[in-house]
Amino acid sequence: MFVRRLLGALLVSTLAMPVIADNTLVLPEKTKLLVLDGKDADKLNGKKDLSLGNGRHQLVFQLKTLVREGGDTKMFTSSPYIMTFDLSGDQAYTINAPKLKTARDTDKLSHSPKAQFSITNAKGQTVPFEFSVINKSGLLIGGDTVEDIQKFNLSDSPAAVREMAGTIYIATPQGISYQVAQQSQPSVMPAPATAVITGVKSPQNTSPK
Repeated sequence: MFVRRLLGALLVSTLAMPVIADNTLVLPEKTKLLVLDGKDADKLNGKKDLSLGNGRHQLVFQLKTLVREGGDTKMFTSSPYIMTFDLSGDQAYTINAPKLKTARDTDKLSHSPKAQFSITNAKGQTVPFEFSVINKSGLLIGGDTVEDIQKFNLSDSPAAVREMAGTIYIATPQGISYQVAQQSQPSVMPAPATAVITGVKSPQNTSPK
């Protein structure tokens, strides 16, 4: 009797637990993943698909492959691309990228990159996304790609996600450093980000007593 009651209690508690959906995102071939949801994704390189929860996600990646140019073959590496999108429904998604075989293909990609990509779900339906190219937004990829993306996420670009900006320091021409604090929570329902600037006094209360 005790065992039966225990099994019944375990079953009820299991059913009461929230279900966390996992979506599978299939990446294009020849993808070099740089940043995932504001964090370094170098350890994920080589994976053909990612397991991501419901909610807002941001990928920063490059396409790297051999292409033909005349009678020669050369290595092509694209600019870093930023794709921001929402996933839901515990299903499979695919990022569709152009086939890069010749220099003409890479020129087409460089001239209109966003038009060359799409995201589709398991039913073949198109998923909306925001897109940006880093070298066209005034940012340069240097030794710290994550920091560059954090700065990008503080911009007004539609592909920016302020909740993934982390905490960075920006030096002004006057030599004053401002600390911009953001919550880095790539969760299902991200909390609103709060900006904090140090070194600035809050206005005093001048209301009459």
